[in-house]
Parts: sequence; structure tokens; C-alpha cells
Amino acid sequence: MKKSILLALLFAGLAIKPAMAAGPYISAAAGMGIPGNIVETGDAWGVDNSLALNGAAGYDFNGARVEAAIGYQKNDYETAGTGAISMWSFMANAFYDLNTGSDIQPYIMAGLGAAHIKADDEPGIPTPWLDETYFAWQLGAGIGCKVSKTVTIDAGYRYLRPEGIRCTSDNSDVQWESHNIMAGVRVSL
Repeated sequence: MKKSILLALLFAGLAIKPAMAAGPYISAAAGMGIPGNIVETGDAWGVDNSLALNGAAGYDFNGARVEAAIGYQKNDYETAGTGAISMWSFMANAFYDLNTGSDIQPYIMAGLGAAHIKADDEPGIPTPWLDETYFAWQLGAGIGCKVSKTVTIDAGYRYLRPEGIRCTSDNSDVQWESHNIMAGVRVSL
């Protein structure tokens, strides 16, 4: 009887899907950077959509993840002429993976860090405030699909916002944000 119970427990244990392995990972993603208008004292300048890139190294705790990430995007001004605005982001992110009991897991995320914003001069657009580093935060959500024991394909949305931007020419507040739709790959090490 004891052997039968032990055998039943053994087979039941083998039938249970193992949790995703905890440990370090690296990730890379690319997608569409959809910036909001640059708004300064009631004036707004449009900026075109562009490619957004992100790379990260992190640790998976089986349901929660933390990572250090670097992102980059460069957006051209919509107005006639030349010029662009670029942003490097350096973020510490936390993720919560929702356990669905399958290889497909939705997630939510939040991050804090810094954004270095630099702009080329555009005729008629004063940009002395656009070569500085500012506090930044981001929120997002997405879905990961495990395609092998170590590889997860990821698709998600992130709202990234630098804060405290001031124009040095007239000390006015400046607002700018970016909506990023990204697809990438995460590899467990």
C-alpha cells in the first residue's frame, strides 16, 4: 500500500508542470517609439514616430523580475527642415508575471531611472533645455510566450516620461513623453 501511494505521488509530481526556472536573464527588444508633442508654455512641437531599442540584464524570481535596462530612440521633428530629438534611458525595472499555468504569461511593469535628452537645433525651436539628464519613470504591460526552456518571446507597451525638464532660456516647464510598443526576446542564463 505504501509503495502504491509513493508511486502515485511520484507520477503526480511528474505530471505537474514545473515553474519557470529562476535565475539571471538578458533581453533585447525593438519597436515603435511614439512620442508625444514637446510642450513648452502652451506651445507644442510635433515629433515623428521612430525605432525604439531596449536591452536589459535581470534576475527572475519565479513570478517577479528585476532588471537594469538601457533604451534609445531618436525622433525627427515633424516641422519642415532638419533636426531630431534623441533619448537614452537608464532604468531599474520591476515586473510581475501573472501565473496562467501555461507558457503564455501576461505581465505588468514599472521602472525608475534617468533619461538623457538631446536635440538638434531646429529653426524657430529653442532647444537649450535639450542636452540634459532628467529623472524618468515608466509603466507598462505585455505578454511573454515561452518557446523553449530558456527563451521567451515578449510583446508589450511602455509609457516613458522624463520629469522636471526646464528650458534654460526662459526657465519654463517642458513636457515630453513616449509611448513605446516593443517586441523582443528574453534568454535565461
